[in-house]
Amino acid sequence: MIDYNDPAKFVLDGLWFSYRGEVFKGNGFMKWNPKDGFHIDALLDKNFAPVDSFKTLGQTIINDKNDAFTIWLKIRGLGAAIVPNVFPLAQKKTFVSDNHLSIDQDRVIFFFRWPKECEMPTDNWSGSAVFSTKKKFEFPDSLKLETSLAGEIITSEFWTGLSHKDTGDFSLSGRHIDDSNFELNWSLAKSHWTKTDAWNFGESARRALSIIFAQTIWITNLKIRRGCREVFDFRKKNEVDFLGYNFRPLIDIGPNQYDFNKSVFLKLATFFRKGGHNAEVCWNVFHQMADASRQNTTQGHELLLSTILEAIFRTINGRPFGSGDSYKEKRRKADMKLFQENFLSDKWLPACEGALKICKRLRDRNAHPDWLTIPNGVMSKKELKQSTKDMIFLSRFYGYMILAMAGFKDLEPLFPIVRFSDEPQSPEPPKP
Repeated sequence: MIDYNDPAKFVLDGLWFSYRGEVFKGNGFMKWNPKDGFHIDALLDKNFAPVDSFKTLGQTIINDKNDAFTIWLKIRGLGAAIVPNVFPLAQKKTFVSDNHLSIDQDRVIFFFRWPKECEMPTDNWSGSAVFSTKKKFEFPDSLKLETSLAGEIITSEFWTGLSHKDTGDFSLSGRHIDDSNFELNWSLAKSHWTKTDAWNFGESARRALSIIFAQTIWITNLKIRRGCREVFDFRKKNEVDFLGYNFRPLIDIGPNQYDFNKSVFLKLATFFRKGGHNAEVCWNVFHQMADASRQNTTQGHELLLSTILEAIFRTINGRPFGSGDSYKEKRRKADMKLFQENFLSDKWLPACEGALKICKRLRDRNAHPDWLTIPNGVMSKKELKQSTKDMIFLSRFYGYMILAMAGFKDLEPLFPIVRFSDEPQSPEPPKP
């Protein structure tokens, strides 16, 4: 099989796809490197021009998932592969329609079949994935690699990693290959999990790891073993963003942090694999937090972060925004009360009230901005300090909301004490 990190070129003995009722066939070449992804050049049996360069000159074209199609490949020396979710706009535009297919793609899935005699009966689905990361993950387990020669140990290497064994359900092991790549292996009991679960477990783990470590983690390559067939999913490397301290959804909890990371990961990964409405809400909350962290101004940070709370309540309560709709204080308080009663204990009442006040403070200030000519508006140093404290509190509150919707019980309302260098130490944490 090809090495993910090595550029490669493939001969395509066959290629076919269906688009708008027509079937196209051909052959050609495909190139790969992890930075740019895949490029396919092929000659088809008929002209393929999904976007007419003359007719659409000066026009904007938008593709959505309904426009996507799949390309099937027959690769010399390797076997079958598919290119999923190809959009018409990926085709290189030409002013004269021709039979030349030329596209760049981020992802190709390869299928490799071993001889039948190599198949080994097993009670588990197995898989592995490599994740691209920004900072190393910290888990409590120790992993040891020894190199020996003639029975004598030459070198021993130690890592912190992840290990979980439950033969009746699922087992995991994970470690950092280097500073920016983390490898996770899993084994899922067939009595509790399906082969679809095994395929999607990598994505579920990606979501859990992203939330715990406040990084927009990506899968670079994934492998699944099913009987005598192996499936390899290669994806272009994407840039990983680190949300930074102000936007971390989960709080550091001291000496038990590594154990906390492990227990939360195991539960979140299972939660995302089961899927459902709340799982999608939680993942999108994290994505909006990442969007807020990418903004270049304090105003952008505040506005995007503060709007997430309304989005959560409208979504989980089935009340989408309509023309002329407004989200009044009475409704906000009622939604927060309902969330607290469904997911949190009474000890959360002060924190819930604080989150409402902060959202109103941050949103009102930026819904009517006066900062077009000044990078940070008219905010004084005191206001900037308050803004930082507000965003840290609100980010951690969203993290608790994610955990609560994921089924975590008896959560404690613990929030970091934010102290600036020019402030005296205070024995009591500041109230929101």
